[in-house]
Amino acid sequence: MFMILAHHFIVHNGYGVLKLPLGPERIFFQLVMAGGGKVGVVIFFSISAWFFLDKEQTIKSNLKRVWIMERELLFWSLILVMFYLVFDRADLSMKLMAKSVMPLSMGVWWYATAYAIFLTLLPFLAKGLKELGREYHLALAATVLVIWGLTSFIPKTLGDSALTGVFGFIYLFILISAYKWYMKPFTTKQVWLMTGIGLGFFLLYTAVSATLSLLGHDMGIFITSSWKLPVIMVGFGMFLLFDRVTFHSRVINRIAQSAFAVYLITDYAASEKLLWVRLFNLQNLYQQPLAILRILGILLAIYAACTLLDFIRQALFAVTIDRRRGHWFDLLCSKAAKHMHNHSSID
Repeated sequence: MFMILAHHFIVHNGYGVLKLPLGPERIFFQLVMAGGGKVGVVIFFSISAWFFLDKEQTIKSNLKRVWIMERELLFWSLILVMFYLVFDRADLSMKLMAKSVMPLSMGVWWYATAYAIFLTLLPFLAKGLKELGREYHLALAATVLVIWGLTSFIPKTLGDSALTGVFGFIYLFILISAYKWYMKPFTTKQVWLMTGIGLGFFLLYTAVSATLSLLGHDMGIFITSSWKLPVIMVGFGMFLLFDRVTFHSRVINRIAQSAFAVYLITDYAASEKLLWVRLFNLQNLYQQPLAILRILGILLAIYAACTLLDFIRQALFAVTIDRRRGHWFDLLCSKAAKHMHNHSSID
């Protein structure tokens, strides 16, 4: 989530990173911060997908997940609307205000909306992939790797536009499930190799980007965009490396519970303007001594502040709607089941 936050600092900043002179700072901002965010998304999703594969997915349990997530989205969208109405009306548009009443269906946060659709499709997707069996599932994984994996190296091909949001999740889920169900686990050496090759492509395309800059064509590092194969290789590789390490930390688990809230608070459209255009504009920051360390320090402070804010939300939820978590959803389901049963008995 910290990688994702660093990515947003660069891509939503009021001062485009390509306006900076070519040098170590700009390459760090583009490669590590902007590129790292896309790796962060792969890791963030891989954690969920990995554990989904351990148990059977039911329609009811997944809709309940969406329901529970929607409560958090609604809480933050309404709190943020009130905050910006009172303290910073300039950054709050009427459109955003209207969308914030129904954050999930209005797509206030792309990840949340795409993830909710993915969760809704997941029971069918998991069952369908299981039914394919080993041979066909591995063939499907190979096919999507050829279609989107290989084309992701070449600009203006399929790998550019066809994979967005929920479809990116499905693509990744096909690959992760094929690995977990049917493949012999990679050795630690193989995982390092996969991650290293991915990083090698990052560096190769960074060199191309820097060369083009010197020739007067300032452009981003193409290979660090969403769902590119090297991004998946590095992200999934990092996930597998951490999966091999066993340690327990109550502190980390406690902080991790608020990782999603850091995304929701900072990636709200009005917050993007306040944080990255007005308060922490790259134009003012990059010329200062130890600019990179300063920026990482600012991001860490923002992360900590959002985490503390979410602790307050969790405490509020604990004494209110979480006393019987998902109770309304269960009531709704039993009512719907009763209604259907009555109808079928009348028929």
